[in-house]
Amino acid sequence: MSDLDDLARIDRLDSEDVLGAVERFSDQCREAWAIGRATKGLPDANGVDSIVVLGMGGSGISGDVVRAVVEPRLVVPFHVIKGYGPLPEWVGRNTLVFAVSYSGNTEETVAAFQEAHERGARPVAVSSGGTLADMSGAYGVAHVKIPPGLQPRASLAYLTLPLLAVLVEMGLVPEIQEDVDEALEVLGDIAQRCHRKVPRGENPAKDLAARISGRIPVVYGGAGLGEVAAYRFKCDLNEYGKTPAFWNAFPELNHNEIVGWNQLADVTSRSFLLILLRDSAEHPRVDLRIDITKALVEDNLAEVTEVRSEGIGALARVFSLILVTQLAAIYVALAYGIDPGPVEVIERLKKQLADQ
Repeated sequence: MSDLDDLARIDRLDSEDVLGAVERFSDQCREAWAIGRATKGLPDANGVDSIVVLGMGGSGISGDVVRAVVEPRLVVPFHVIKGYGPLPEWVGRNTLVFAVSYSGNTEETVAAFQEAHERGARPVAVSSGGTLADMSGAYGVAHVKIPPGLQPRASLAYLTLPLLAVLVEMGLVPEIQEDVDEALEVLGDIAQRCHRKVPRGENPAKDLAARISGRIPVVYGGAGLGEVAAYRFKCDLNEYGKTPAFWNAFPELNHNEIVGWNQLADVTSRSFLLILLRDSAEHPRVDLRIDITKALVEDNLAEVTEVRSEGIGALARVFSLILVTQLAAIYVALAYGIDPGPVEVIERLKKQLADQ
């Protein structure tokens, strides 16, 4: 494993400065919240009976985060769709539809956005430009313009906070300014503790990356916030760390996956690391399930470690888990001596799709 405290080496490896972008996550959140609150031309909220977020990959996760944060406050269903469509039949003129694509060119999202418009839905597009921006202008619907020049996975604030802001502006969820302020404070503190200048022995993200290096990580979280953070961490490990990773959520995994640790202990005890993402507001029975599961499977794993959420509000808690683990995923790549930014396989896939 390479030295994670060698700052010059980090600068050489990180060609796109994704580490710097994520270290500035709290600043991105502050700017993104202001962008969302200033959005003009929002659709009428009267009669909205459902909310849909269209998005893929690093853009689509914004819908998962927002749903986990606001669903307990909503009186209408909230659904995230990741694909081309067709959209469910209930999507229509009373559906608020967010189309989220950092580039604005994600073909699945563009196709679903067009169908939503044809259904007469109430769309809001979020992108840095691209086809979504052009379609929004042609359709005469609201477009949230976010800053360009970043990787989608390093732009979670810009893809998430505008959705929350729009929901507040439309009166579909109560004012959450205090929650945003708390999240900014928590994230700023985490960014300082996990900054590249903080040595591994005092840096939670570097320490987690060191534990992952050379192992296959499996990430578990509780239903809701922990589940979203677990899935996001798995994706960050894939994209930043260029490594296999897997995830699941309590309590569902107690009804199936827990049995899978009974075999191949000679392999899993050497190679698999279980990372438990713990939310401070977890349902008491889920909290108990996590403790019992840990005791049942830990002998068949190389190690079991935990990351705990910080803050009181749902936004601070989910973002606290995501920030620590996203930084850890970047440090995993740096520990392997590889550039965390480029995703060459995805780019090759897109090119081959565009050629056909």
